[in-house]
Amino acid sequence: MAVTNNAVIGVALGYIEANPDEMDLMRSLVVLALHGPAITARSTTPAHVTCRAAIVSPDWRVLEIMDSSTSTWHLPGGHVDAGASSLLGAALGLAARHAGVDTNMVIPGAVIPFDVEASIIEAAPAREEPEHVHYDMTYLFHVEDRSLAVPDSASTRVRWVEPGKVAGQLGVKLTEASRHSRLVP
Repeated sequence: MAVTNNAVIGVALGYIEANPDEMDLMRSLVVLALHGPAITARSTTPAHVTCRAAIVSPDWRVLEIMDSSTSTWHLPGGHVDAGASSLLGAALGLAARHAGVDTNMVIPGAVIPFDVEASIIEAAPAREEPEHVHYDMTYLFHVEDRSLAVPDSASTRVRWVEPGKVAGQLGVKLTEASRHSRLVP
């Protein structure tokens, strides 16, 4: 069963409750989901939902993967598969597919996203895609052991970085969360 617009709205409302200062960002997503086609479909414009996984180790290192086409490091993620039953599951599935993460070795931080960012994606005429927006839902996952979570890192270029090395608002949130977790016994 595909992730429905109603499910996305429910996730967005939960995110707003936890992050009331981000209501304006989420309001646009909710309006699009209420009035538009499937908001998780890659073909939906002017915007659609994507997912990524912020996988952190006990020492608060964050898993990144190398994008071979752009030679840049980023969190594992991408477009939501049509068969995904939840956004949390989609993020975990993308981490498994793109980074080789063993899904049995990760623990979700919450059922709502840790962070949501809206990014403008340039038009791709070769794929007949107009400029559009990705509402990137980032879910937090914890692992007890890096080597068990990503057992075959030789086949995929992966690295573990400090939270402050993650770009944007997400890096700030991860850094803050890592500091808070170190204060709690």
